[in-house]
Amino acid sequence: MRAAALLVASLALTGCSSDAVAPAEVTDSCEQLDRPAAEAKPPPAYLTLPADQKLLRVQTQGRTTVVFASTAGGRADLVDVRDRVLAMLKTQQFSVAGTDQEPGFEAEAQIAGPSEGTVRVTPLCVGRVVVRYKLEG
Repeated sequence: MRAAALLVASLALTGCSSDAVAPAEVTDSCEQLDRPAAEAKPPPAYLTLPADQKLLRVQTQGRTTVVFASTAGGRADLVDVRDRVLAMLKTQQFSVAGTDQEPGFEAEAQIAGPSEGTVRVTPLCVGRVVVRYKLEG
């Protein structure tokens, strides 16, 4: 407890935040994490996943659809994967409303077009990242 308090105090004094801490490597095996759900249904018709993405699951609640897919990559690739996804979405009549990233942790974008929503890329397991498409309407 005292060590945690000292860490918080030292970060406050140096003007650093916990985001400045280098990310740990993902060490989880992909055996259980990178597996399509048994009941995985296809994504909405207006969203075609690229060939290098594996559909993991699709969840719907009301007018919101959340599509989870995985692709090759690691922490250092999150922004590049996000940017490739955005380039692909532009060919499907989507536009990019904004982007944000915390390199090594996540890369996000707001999209508009056939549906409004977000794209978020985060580490999944060793050598794989998950792409979450959250689509409204």
